Amino acid sequence: MQTHARLLIGGFAGVLTIVGATALAQDMYVYPAKGQSEQQLSTDRYECHRWAVTETGFDPIDVGEAGPPRAVRVPVPENKAAGATGKGALAGAIAGVVLGHGDDKLKNTAIGAAVGAAVGGAVEANGEMKAQDQARDEARERADDMKRTKAEKSMRRANYRRALTACLEGRGYTVR
Repeated sequence: MQTHARLLIGGFAGVLTIVGATALAQDMYVYPAKGQSEQQLSTDRYECHRWAVTETGFDPIDVGEAGPPRAVRVPVPENKAAGATGKGALAGAIAGVVLGHGDDKLKNTAIGAAVGAAVGGAVEANGEMKAQDQARDEARERADDMKRTKAEKSMRRANYRRALTACLEGRGYTVR
């Protein structure tokens, strides 16, 4: 039973070493300077990986470290002034009938509707511009957050690599 457990742990350490080596920078070379065996290298590499993770809080094998998505959809908020053109036209038409001079109610209605629609259209366009500006600002903010996250991850990865290198060198390996 103990042999099976050792084989299982050794196999698990070997798999994690392979995965860890792939997840780490591909240009990391570990040379057994004191003639360590492949089995010892595998065990030491796994133990140093676990130690480096504990010391730095960064695990390159962790799927959650895949990084932020390259593109994020930012919805444009609802235009609070939507429908102002129609409302302005209706209000202008009513005002044209009520406040218009002379006997030509149809002409007063048309002029009031045109003026109301123009004012309402300007209000609606302004609302749309504000909604677009708000979405643009949010997109910039998210992009800045993604840049910060990427820089922090890069720093954490470098700290992990330094810790892993220190551990392996402490066990008699040459690491480049």
